Amino acid sequence: MKKAYIIFLLLCYWASVCHAENDEMPIIGYWGVPESHTNGEAFRTFAECGFTVSLFPYNSLDNLVKACRVAKQYGIKIIGSCPEMVHAPAKAASVLKSTEGFWGYLLQDEPSLPDIKKEQLLIDKLQDIDNSHLFYINLFPYYGLQYTKAKSYPEYLKALTSTSCQQISFDNYPVTTDSIRPTWYLNLEMIREESLRTGKPFWGFVLSVPHIVYPQPTLASLRLQIYSNLAYGAQAIQYFTYWTPHPTKEYNFHNAPMSEKGHKTQTFDIVQRMNKELKIISKLFYGAKVISVKHLGKKIPKGTTRQKTLPVNIKNLKVIGRNGAIISQFQKDGHLYMGIVNKSHEAPLDVSIQKRNSIPRCITKDLKEEELKTSYKVSAGDILLVRLK
Repeated sequence: MKKAYIIFLLLCYWASVCHAENDEMPIIGYWGVPESHTNGEAFRTFAECGFTVSLFPYNSLDNLVKACRVAKQYGIKIIGSCPEMVHAPAKAASVLKSTEGFWGYLLQDEPSLPDIKKEQLLIDKLQDIDNSHLFYINLFPYYGLQYTKAKSYPEYLKALTSTSCQQISFDNYPVTTDSIRPTWYLNLEMIREESLRTGKPFWGFVLSVPHIVYPQPTLASLRLQIYSNLAYGAQAIQYFTYWTPHPTKEYNFHNAPMSEKGHKTQTFDIVQRMNKELKIISKLFYGAKVISVKHLGKKIPKGTTRQKTLPVNIKNLKVIGRNGAIISQFQKDGHLYMGIVNKSHEAPLDVSIQKRNSIPRCITKDLKEEELKTSYKVSAGDILLVRLK
């Protein structure tokens, strides 16, 4: 009973501090509008691309506050950092506590396990003054375990969820020039399990800047990453990146939605289209309770579970496609839904579905109901939505 009450309080706290305005799923631009472009035009363009939160490190508290004030005019919130957070945390928290447009404290990206424990000391200092904003730490993916100094990935996750961070943020970029990373869904399984254990929602990533082994994003590759995250229960979608970071010999960043000099690239239009779609469809997933995530196809990924039983009110369900499908069942507003995600970003998925009665209905991308057909061809990376009851 005590554990259930604690989880209830965590969920209430999340609802009070983490939801974006109008109760919409946050769409976050990691390396968003840079400090050097703190102006109305830059934030207006950011909003037009469909983002609601800009994440960026600032060189001073004054510059962070200025960015928050400009961003707010365009409905954008800021997750940011500044040196004063570390050197004068009481001062920084006192100012940011009442700064409109400020959403949260950017602490560290891809920390080791000891780093996470150190960050809690800083969080304590900031939280003594300001307990109304979120604290942001983003974790390594499972394939980066060797850098975490943890014995296992679950141990690494538990280190984060033991902090005052209100969410579990992790990056995993599965689409490479060669293939889909084989441990991607294992990583999602671990994240979902820890989210369920603690009651803390998780935030997923999608890659939008080509570099090293990561190719130019397509609408299909964005859909695959986003809809897989949503199927597992993600409560925010983060893009790495919005603005193109300065390229180095190791990381040849290029062609993010905005170029390094601040010009729209071909990726801008793709991301803008994806976000327009996401803003509508995420209403079905934001605040939903995912009750089952299974996989269907000839071969299922490591660490996942095969869909062996038929969903309620469904008489038959088969898929034919290169990589099979995710079958996610979730509850929202008293209804039970099913999402069928095509796990290939290169080829369509054929879905054969028969209902037991007249209850199941197809849900369109604009969230309208229509008669459920017996067969569908789901585009690469896309999702088919069904209301089961």
